[in-house]
Amino acid sequence: MARAIRAAAKKRGQKVSRFLLASAESAAVADPISGLARELEKLAIDSMALTALHRSQTRAKELGLDEMTPAQIRKEIKASRREHRSRP
Repeated sequence: MARAIRAAAKKRGQKVSRFLLASAESAAVADPISGLARELEKLAIDSMALTALHRSQTRAKELGLDEMTPAQIRKEIKASRREHRSRP
């Protein structure tokens, strides 16, 4: 599926992230939202999440921060969530 998304973005001359954002925006304003549109929107959101994950993994490797243990990762996630919940 990711290959099809990359191909569609390339066909339109857009970056994948921009293509996914445009697809999600057009699905969000479509009225009424069909089952297919909902599925496309979910797919776009999932793909954006995967793109963000891959970018953050690449940045972590470049910065040498990709050596965290699973316990360290869980600790960071929990701290981030606590901080986010405590914001007004």
